[in-house]
Amino acid sequence: MFSFARLAGRVRWIREQLDLTWRGWCALVVAIGALGASVAVVGGVSEDVTQHNGLANRDVANLSFFTGHKPDFVLRAAHLVTRLGGIALLALLAVGTGLLLWHRGVPFAAAAAPAFALGVAATLAAIGKQVVDRGGPGAGLRVVADGEPSFPSGHATDSAALYLTLGLVVAIFVLRRPLARVATVACSVVLVAAIGVTRLVLGVHWPTDVFAGWALGATAALGAAVGATLLTRLIPPASTSPEGRIRRAAARLGRLLTAERSPSAAEGSSGL
Repeated sequence: MFSFARLAGRVRWIREQLDLTWRGWCALVVAIGALGASVAVVGGVSEDVTQHNGLANRDVANLSFFTGHKPDFVLRAAHLVTRLGGIALLALLAVGTGLLLWHRGVPFAAAAAPAFALGVAATLAAIGKQVVDRGGPGAGLRVVADGEPSFPSGHATDSAALYLTLGLVVAIFVLRRPLARVATVACSVVLVAAIGVTRLVLGVHWPTDVFAGWALGATAALGAAVGATLLTRLIPPASTSPEGRIRRAAARLGRLLTAERSPSAAEGSSGL
């Protein structure tokens, strides 16, 4: 039977376990609001693309702004920056940074959040490509070959999921100064924006493909970061550092070996 007293007790317990400052509560509310907005953007853009209206009607005109009369140095920079959104590189970064964060004492749930967000975002993007099956810009606009379905942009989705989650995790669990936290998240946003723009400059995606990819990746990133933060506060780990876990395991092994040697030692003393 529903009880307001029991609900109030659970809310009070959660508030005490989270132990957030007023800034922490503000950040949590903003993050949840941004998560909801990202979901809404994904739904809205997807509807425009599938129904061939709204933003999708302006894709050709908007893309011409990025593809027309590009200097050579812009193309070279786009070729370099777009590689930062490749799935192979992102997967390596997810594993490497996760291990590094865990080694530095970041809780496992938070250290694994970038890899988790990347996996979820990449899976959803792959499903979206197959379901929508949208063709990309014509060969005359493309600077590089890309035969996959266009919606959503995989580079925009995957890079947003990894780099935004990584920036949020570092800001929340590693850094302490507010300015450093803001700068870290801002740098991740700029990098994600740059990677998405390169897909337009190279002519391999429509603007709505990239827009939806950013929103989908941001949804995965915010969900993973908020979930990891709440999880580590509500269920704190037994030890915050890998060294502590190793020391506990070594101590247990030592006690086990000591217990195994005790009967033989007793037998030797009785034979004297």
